[in-house]
Amino acid sequence: MSVQTGFPDCEAMRQIAPERWQRVHIEFEFESRNFRDHGHPASGCDVIVCWRHNWDDCPEGIEVVELSSIIKSLAKSED
Repeated sequence: MSVQTGFPDCEAMRQIAPERWQRVHIEFEFESRNFRDHGHPASGCDVIVCWRHNWDDCPEGIEVVELSSIIKSLAKSED
């Protein structure tokens, strides 16, 4: 729906069921712990999209999408 330079980086819709959509706030980071280091509030974000997930104490309410793992799994599925 929108992408911006301020927090959160992106506001989007994701399908949760047929004909049902949910608004989500997404933050893009190279490493997931950068979210914490940048001082972002956990309550303002639903998803962190990162290259490397290295934040062991990431709040449970935030979904983390680690792109490096997804790329590896895609490469293996083509073998």
